Amino acid sequence: MANPGKLGVDVIINNISENPCCIHGPTILFERFHGNGQSRQFYACSACRDRRDCSFFHWADQKIANGKKDLWTKLIKESRQGKSHEAEYKRLEAIKALPASERSYCTSCSVLLGGTEKSSHTSCALIFPITNKQLSHPSTFLPPKESSKLEAQYLFTSNSVDVIIGMLQNLQASRVLCIGAPRIHEAITDTPQLNMVSLLMDIDDRYVFFQQCSFFSPESCLRYNMFNHHFFDEEKAKNTYKQFITENENLVIVADPPFGGRMELLANDLNKIQNDWRIARGLESETELPVLFIFPYFMEPQVIANLPSYTMLDYQVDYDNHPLYSSGPKSMKNGSAVRVFVNQPRSLFPLPESEGYHFCKLCDRWVSISNKHCEKCNGCMSKDGRMYRHCDLCKKCNKPSWIHCSKCFRCQPQDHKCEVQAGQKLRCHVCGCSGHKRRDCPKRKVSDTTFSEEPKKKKKKKKNKSSYPQSLEEERERNMNIFS
Repeated sequence: MANPGKLGVDVIINNISENPCCIHGPTILFERFHGNGQSRQFYACSACRDRRDCSFFHWADQKIANGKKDLWTKLIKESRQGKSHEAEYKRLEAIKALPASERSYCTSCSVLLGGTEKSSHTSCALIFPITNKQLSHPSTFLPPKESSKLEAQYLFTSNSVDVIIGMLQNLQASRVLCIGAPRIHEAITDTPQLNMVSLLMDIDDRYVFFQQCSFFSPESCLRYNMFNHHFFDEEKAKNTYKQFITENENLVIVADPPFGGRMELLANDLNKIQNDWRIARGLESETELPVLFIFPYFMEPQVIANLPSYTMLDYQVDYDNHPLYSSGPKSMKNGSAVRVFVNQPRSLFPLPESEGYHFCKLCDRWVSISNKHCEKCNGCMSKDGRMYRHCDLCKKCNKPSWIHCSKCFRCQPQDHKCEVQAGQKLRCHVCGCSGHKRRDCPKRKVSDTTFSEEPKKKKKKKKNKSSYPQSLEEERERNMNIFS
């Protein structure tokens, strides 16, 4: 149960690259607000929302101790040990030279085996043979990662891949930057007739360093954190990325981020790439790189607030392995809630008529079969796949299951509670006044956020080194409940 004295956490995006680092790159500065008008800031991992996945935590108003600094320096160094990307890719070439019958994948050990190597995995669960098609499409046999608070991996259905590839063709894309969209990358690299080149940037290390084997070359795949614009292979990977976006061709971004990630960070990342692209091409600041951003429709307010030039298409994106966002028996009644947000005119994106989509001349865009044009709203207003109903009292279209509330003076779910009275403006959580958000409140009391790697010298006797965490497990145990 949430603590009633806490009002949530905000993200502070300011010189992220200068923040202290964990194994996933620079951390993020967060600010937690309390009901007493006070707040406190802290650094935590940009990619993980669960301390069990990455235990880094540091109060911004405290100096970082040498013991903690040494621990994380050690962990970062250990996480980067191993063979080079080039060496890993050469091993894949050796496995490709073997017949498919001599290739196997051990699901127990998560390792790709060649030749007689499977003899040492007789008690394991093996998948064999592994075909050339599977090697070029590793997402078809690699078990998807399922940590909802780290890197949950949901994969597009083949039909959704075809539709998104069609969108790229309509944009005349010749280069595609895939951010967390491995199946789009696989489809492009395995289909030369598309005349497209793809660069995959994904945090899943299995595409780059998969148990002594890399599925994609260093020129086509980089391990990347989309929440802090961090490249794990540092300068070498940055140069590959910059060279890719510098080429004078039609570049398009396809981004399929984790749906639980902070929209502020995702928008900041996309804006950084946009800026890098403009600088590399010598373009004006108004020029915008085309983007296909995959996100749920109910997050539209957050998407538009952070990326004002984006609009939402009606196309429902399906996933093979998601219990809700798919076409299976357990899927959502009105179809997948996932949509494609674009920063280009929506008329450029025809949607498949075979699935019931049709073109609305009045809106100049393709809409779903249930999205009927409302003359009063002057638009096709449906968001969730159902036919919306216009309310003359609200003067807008709403979900068909909603009813007009005489206390709230607007349509609401039937079981809602009237917590906001009619005409009442949203107020600051800190001072209770309207006209500003809590982050900008002049009365908020926030702790000092100066970060230093070295603790101040004190006259008191220094703590014994053993009092500092000596391992990742000990650090995780100390910080496990820090967000509760």
